[in-house]
Amino acid sequence: MPDIPAHLDIPNGATCLVCYDDLDRSNAVAYKVTEGSEWSLSTFCIICVKYMLKTQYGRYINALKTTTCAKEQRALLEKGPPINISDHLGFPIAENNEVYELFDVGEGKLLSAKLEGSLVGEAREKLWNELSQFKFKGDNEE
Repeated sequence: MPDIPAHLDIPNGATCLVCYDDLDRSNAVAYKVTEGSEWSLSTFCIICVKYMLKTQYGRYINALKTTTCAKEQRALLEKGPPINISDHLGFPIAENNEVYELFDVGEGKLLSAKLEGSLVGEAREKLWNELSQFKFKGDNEE
């Protein structure tokens, strides 16, 4: 079991930035940005993080399919299909990068940061190439 450092004590009055539930050791989530990085506390509770793990990949695909804005489409395609969870508010140390690993503080166990349905390796590259074929007509990337 990973050792969660004491400096990750949840501050009094901390709340989840999604559902506004109070954050405590029973519902807190720690995360690492890279394999060798230190654990940091998420500003989201475990319920909201688990919901994001289930829905974030699908939201990316849906946004790509339904956008009517060439600039948004370019930004989504440039970033590529996500693999792991990311959110600049929920995982501020990661900024806009994907999270490497999660830890459910209440359960005392690691939690995969991989999004439900996300692809890796060749399958991800193939999907990315397929999605990139469907750019808006006349999009000159101005």
